[in-house]
Amino acid sequence: MKTKNIIFFLIVIVVGLFSFTNTDEIKNCYLSYKGSKILTAAAPERIPKDAPKFRKVNVKAAWAEISVMDGYRILYNNKKGVPFVNLKVELSDPKQYAKDTANLLENLKYLNSDSKDMETKGLIKLYFNGYRIYGISRNNIENGMTLGTFVMFPGNNTIVYFYFNNLKPEFRNFENLTDYKTQRNGFMGNYTSHLKNCSDK
Repeated sequence: MKTKNIIFFLIVIVVGLFSFTNTDEIKNCYLSYKGSKILTAAAPERIPKDAPKFRKVNVKAAWAEISVMDGYRILYNNKKGVPFVNLKVELSDPKQYAKDTANLLENLKYLNSDSKDMETKGLIKLYFNGYRIYGISRNNIENGMTLGTFVMFPGNNTIVYFYFNNLKPEFRNFENLTDYKTQRNGFMGNYTSHLKNCSDK
């Protein structure tokens, strides 16, 4: 009888640990979007296990820590083999997720106010397939290495970053500012559509 109780107790512990691990990881849906006819996903790159569990961002001329328990990067290359989109998916410490969210929004506001040639004075707010996305973007394609920086907070302690790279004219997949914005919004629309219809999230 005692043996059966011990076995049952061990099973409960194993199941509990397994369940905890499952809820404390980046879900495959955030990493499985393969791209489109004009952009193709490279293989996801995971951050090293021994990487720092936080990074610092600038907020209102000060510094704030963003927790990073795990993370991946996926580059989406155009037909010329050059990355137009740098997608990052990171997992926050559950206890810090709300604070990380607030600090990242403040960071975007700071970057927008401290940069030239920006599309808007405040944050850009977009809504695709039930997901709210916040960001900043340039008002021309002639300046800066990054044209747009956007962030999404879908829950599950997960943060999704979209970085839209500026490219030299010979490597671009966009012809002008309007074309860039169309492709920018199209990517986020397609990515969130994938999330909406994906079951593992």
